[in-house]
Amino acid sequence: MKKTKVLGLTFLVISLCVPLLGFKSVATEISTEANSILNTSEIQTSSSLKMFESTETLSSSTAVVNKTSESSTTSISEQPSTTTTESSEEKNILMITPTDEKFYISITDKNYDLLDEPDGTIIDDGKQQYQKTFAAQSVIDQGGTEYYELSNSVNHLIGYIRSTSAEIAEGSQGKFYSESNVYASIVSANFDLLNEKFQKQGTTEKIIDHTFKIDGYYNHFDGKTYYLLSNINSQRIGIVESLAVETSKNASGKANIVNDFYSVVKDDQKLWLDLESDATGTTEKIMDQTFNVKEWYYHLDGKKYYALYDNSGNFKGFVEESSIKKASSRGGIWHSADYYVSITKNNWTIWYDFNFKNGNSTKNLYQRTYKVTGYYKHFNGTEYLSIYDNNGKWLGYLNADGVEVTNNPGGKWNSTNQYVTVNKSNWTIWQDFNFKNGTSTKNRYQRTYRATGWYRHYNGSKYLSIYDNNGKWLGYLNADGAQVTNNPGGKWNSTNQYVTVNKSNWTIWKDFNFKNGTSTKNLYQRTYRATGWYRHYNGSKYLSIYDNNGKWLGYLNADGAQVANNPGGKWNSTNQYVTVNKSNWTIWQDFDFKSGRSTKNLNTKTYKVTGWYRHYNGSKYLSLYDNNGKWQGYLNEGAAASVSGAQGTGFSTNKSVLVIKNGYSIWNNFNWSEKTRTNSLINKTYQVKWYYKHINGSTYYSLYESNGKWFGYVNSDAVRERKGTASYLGTTRQRVVNELTAHQNDRFYFGTPYRGLSSSNPEPFLSPYGAPNAYGPGMNCTGFVACVMRRSGGNLNRISGITQGWGSYANAYNWRDALMRNTEYYTFSSVDALLKSGKAQKGDIIYFDPVWTDINYDCHIGIFWGNSSNENRIWHQVLAGNMTSNIFSGTRFSKIYLFPQD
Repeated sequence: MKKTKVLGLTFLVISLCVPLLGFKSVATEISTEANSILNTSEIQTSSSLKMFESTETLSSSTAVVNKTSESSTTSISEQPSTTTTESSEEKNILMITPTDEKFYISITDKNYDLLDEPDGTIIDDGKQQYQKTFAAQSVIDQGGTEYYELSNSVNHLIGYIRSTSAEIAEGSQGKFYSESNVYASIVSANFDLLNEKFQKQGTTEKIIDHTFKIDGYYNHFDGKTYYLLSNINSQRIGIVESLAVETSKNASGKANIVNDFYSVVKDDQKLWLDLESDATGTTEKIMDQTFNVKEWYYHLDGKKYYALYDNSGNFKGFVEESSIKKASSRGGIWHSADYYVSITKNNWTIWYDFNFKNGNSTKNLYQRTYKVTGYYKHFNGTEYLSIYDNNGKWLGYLNADGVEVTNNPGGKWNSTNQYVTVNKSNWTIWQDFNFKNGTSTKNRYQRTYRATGWYRHYNGSKYLSIYDNNGKWLGYLNADGAQVTNNPGGKWNSTNQYVTVNKSNWTIWKDFNFKNGTSTKNLYQRTYRATGWYRHYNGSKYLSIYDNNGKWLGYLNADGAQVANNPGGKWNSTNQYVTVNKSNWTIWQDFDFKSGRSTKNLNTKTYKVTGWYRHYNGSKYLSLYDNNGKWQGYLNEGAAASVSGAQGTGFSTNKSVLVIKNGYSIWNNFNWSEKTRTNSLINKTYQVKWYYKHINGSTYYSLYESNGKWFGYVNSDAVRERKGTASYLGTTRQRVVNELTAHQNDRFYFGTPYRGLSSSNPEPFLSPYGAPNAYGPGMNCTGFVACVMRRSGGNLNRISGITQGWGSYANAYNWRDALMRNTEYYTFSSVDALLKSGKAQKGDIIYFDPVWTDINYDCHIGIFWGNSSNENRIWHQVLAGNMTSNIFSGTRFSKIYLFPQD
């Protein structure tokens, strides 16, 4: 056996064996020897059991006994054993394990030897356990050398080292190893932050990215390394696991890689080329510029530093975070501004974004004035202006070199030399671009002036700088208020009128140089046609004169002629009303018959006529005005009917309406003589036989009572037109017809037995053969109609929700009351009268009102099923079951109601 085999159980073996063999002298000897190196109280049963785990250990114990006594040797040798021969040196080694005591050690000798057993063979571990922490138990050989038996956190035996190669730690954290000039940046927010007793005091979430000094570290028994961190003021921050940090030799900490853009916003901040050295400059020369930030550092000093790179990728230096502001793109940050610019480049691009892929040419913006609300100093070194038009519409980003900044919204001055004729009589000619001081163009209307230059104002308009023929500056005039001319004659003004020459010694000129002309002597008192005229720069008006053969004669001063009647004819004043009765004629804005609009939207409406013309084409044209006095145009009288008053023409109709609003008057006439008010007429039904589209914009119904007696006029807003039954219930006639047609050859409805109404629940009476409900097949007459309408998409709540009568929508009286109140209907005294009326269509509802004086009076309801209005067919539920037949009721009736589906 090797020296290092554990013999600590020798004493235990002898103690157990001697009493059995009765060898007191041997026990005394062994006890004396054992007591010299062991403290019996420190030995635990568990340790003893551990020592007996191999037969080799047991043999070693036996060897010690053999040394003591031959008798002992004989006794023990009689037991089964695998004892081997050992040297005397091996037989003198004992191991002491402290009772129930564990402690932790850190290996502090970098040249330590890891042994497979005390004083045993060296294990080649590459010295990887240096500075690591283990659980240890002390082992001392007979020579007094102490060893530590090492185990890891999973209780796995690592080996043995001399105690001089390790240092006992205060706890499982192990020995603290000091560090200097090493820094840690927190890279994870999900680790615990511990105090120096390794108790949790928080997490790394609040210190993420921060950089701290590493004062030292622990190689913990759990196999992890922990750093003790402090700030720049040497204040302890806490202990974190090494996986939570990234270490660095620089106080700037970890490089955080990004690819962002920042603009410099302070010009008095320091600039570093190396964060470990002193600043080399300031941000003064790079103020407002935009840079690419590729990395940033959270320095030990608690500040963030950003590395700036220019457009060429050149490193410019580090700045503090407070010196810059993050931009959303390469464009840089927004700089607010408020000034005006005129576009000076007509082939540049105004961009929509700083990807420079989408943009428009400045061609249509050239020489126009716009507002700048801000600008960007782009990463590429260019300043881009954010351009808006006068409507507040953003146009894009434009290179600042493509504009000229102006002092006011007037824009840039553009020199010119031309003549213009003022063609607006109520515009303003301004003294400045504040638009506060100016004069009306009334007295300058149709006159010609000289423009020496112009501005393209921010409001989008072009303003001319105007001078009169004496060189006096008049002001700035919107160019839309003038027409540019090629000569001092001014603007051509087209006309179509007749004039008579009333001067016999004037000149009619061939041009506006006033050098070639002829006397008016031979033109005197003759009538000619003027097709246009000019207001000359000299202030006079000149007519362009043609004879009756279309030959041009020349320009005549308008003071030498008198305007005659025009082709439109003479104005004739009147005061009457007409109703437009043509929907596809034209109402004209003038007698050139070029501008007009259709009478489609005027048809059936009433207008006031203030006068008329008898045109040279032979037609009479009425000048129409609406109720608000707005002129509508000239209308050929053939498109209107003359009426007696403002109510207009009466239009025939035939519909039923229900009074639904209080506070409206019932008029006796259109002089507004009130007959009564609608307050007492709510929910009453009237027939409308005529309606009027009054000039006041309202429609008035002529109401008749059920006996045919006229009742009065009411505003259509006070009533509601009764709808067809299908429309009222939310379906259509076609759906109803389709539903019944689909089953006219099967037993879906046909043959369903009659079930008389006997409860307020309607559902038992809406159960056809083809779709029976929980009550089994059975319908009454109303249930059949209700079933068909519901299966066609109808909303039966429009019946039950209105009347709330017994039987709900399975009671025909409820259908009568709801439909009479809300839908169109007709009444007849007999089936023959119904068929002759031509009113009935397939799918309509027929209701028979009972004779109330009969003892067994009852109503009946069904669906008209004739293919024509006079075919005597009904589909209904009767006592014999569901069927189609001639129209009849099982009891006498007082009248028949026909409720059309539409």
